[in-house]
Amino acid sequence: MINGHGDDLHQFNCEIKYNFSSNVYYKGCSPLLLKELENKVFKIQNYPSPAAEELNILAANYFNLDKNQFLFSNGATEAFYLIAQCFQDKKAIIVGPTFAEYEDACKINKLAHRFISKEEIFNTNFENNLVFICNPNNPDGSILSLNEIEKLLKSFPQAQFIIDEAYYEFTNATKPAIPLINKYSNIAIVRSLTKTFAMPGLRLGYVISNSTFINNLLQLKMPWSVNSLAIASGEFIFNNYKTLSFNIDELLQETAVFKAQINSINYLKVVNGFTTYFLVELQKGTASQLKKYLIEQHQILVRDATNFTGLKGQFIRVSVQHSTANIQLIKALKAWN
Repeated sequence: MINGHGDDLHQFNCEIKYNFSSNVYYKGCSPLLLKELENKVFKIQNYPSPAAEELNILAANYFNLDKNQFLFSNGATEAFYLIAQCFQDKKAIIVGPTFAEYEDACKINKLAHRFISKEEIFNTNFENNLVFICNPNNPDGSILSLNEIEKLLKSFPQAQFIIDEAYYEFTNATKPAIPLINKYSNIAIVRSLTKTFAMPGLRLGYVISNSTFINNLLQLKMPWSVNSLAIASGEFIFNNYKTLSFNIDELLQETAVFKAQINSINYLKVVNGFTTYFLVELQKGTASQLKKYLIEQHQILVRDATNFTGLKGQFIRVSVQHSTANIQLIKALKAWN
């Protein structure tokens, strides 16, 4: 790990009352899923399947694809590291500012890489490059449309596009890229089950692509990287997906109210985006100063966005929480001198 993840709640133990730094669904893990995990604890007495193959079958049925088009991983992060390892002979382009693990994966695998801004996407030659695009993007919630992604796939057939859809269920402003999987050989989608279903401690992600791409990753993948309880959670999720999913329209309505409240504070400006998490630009002070104040004076944690490559020290990222938490953050922000 080079740049590190933004949710550092583990450093503060019981000090933090309200955690806005994580993009995980704020209502937490479903009681139904927690009960299922209680009932499956006995599975830790045996080894899991080497590559979580049982989840391939369930995902294939759910998405109407072939089971050989899936690879399940120890969170989406493992998938990014496998992909970088697999494409060490290429150069990488990362559309930023964005999730730090793409860059870390490239560095660890000695993969030459460079950043471009989202404004440069359609003026860049991607041919023969490995291209990382987060859609919707973390940290700013910006999006590419399905048509825009397809345009890239058509225009650069020798490029390999990695579309990170970890937060595709946190927006209604764009559509998932799954319909493009069987139309183009130069796309792979990486997803996470841990954000939507609020179980980041279990680590469960997956890749969707053509069978050749998936098989190349499997040749590099460590066996048993997905543990028994993560597999059990995945099985329960794919068998109860709609029941366990949240209502994105309601969540975005809450987000709109929260954004307006933050924008009403004279030294803050919300960066336009389409997700339940978003960037806020400070017109005074620095993100690290504000974060320190919120922790020490109000036991509130926000994400200092400084370590997103391309962002300076005047940005924080927050994710909508329950109304009590949102109100407390607004009060604390108004009180900062």
